[in-house]
Amino acid sequence: MAKVKAVKVPMIRQSAQQIWLAGLGAFAMAGEEGGKLFTHLVKRGQQVEKLNKARLQKTLAKIEKAGTGARDVARETMGKLTTPFDVATTAALRQFGIPTRKEIVTLTKRVEELTRTVQKGKAKKPAHTEPVAVA
Repeated sequence: MAKVKAVKVPMIRQSAQQIWLAGLGAFAMAGEEGGKLFTHLVKRGQQVEKLNKARLQKTLAKIEKAGTGARDVARETMGKLTTPFDVATTAALRQFGIPTRKEIVTLTKRVEELTRTVQKGKAKKPAHTEPVAVA
């Protein structure tokens, strides 16, 4: 039984080390690829924006001619043009493991909460007092 435990401990340590290294590798890759991805997304976004602006201008021209409900139609059109791009961008960022703003805010709140808990724990420690001699 002692031999089994002796063999498992190094295996567990090795597995934990490999998991840690894989995590570090993923983090480094996301950093490296994230810059390339960001540049690619900016270029692609410029292309889509240019195309969408042209479409929007055409739609606005039609609306001006029609003259009724222009704002509502323009808002609806803009929503239809931007929503697919927003969804695609979010999906691409998720593939590289880049967290969303909501995830970052949630994590930040959790870290702040844990920090407050730790600070409260430090404040509650009783002060060290010297023993008093009783006669």
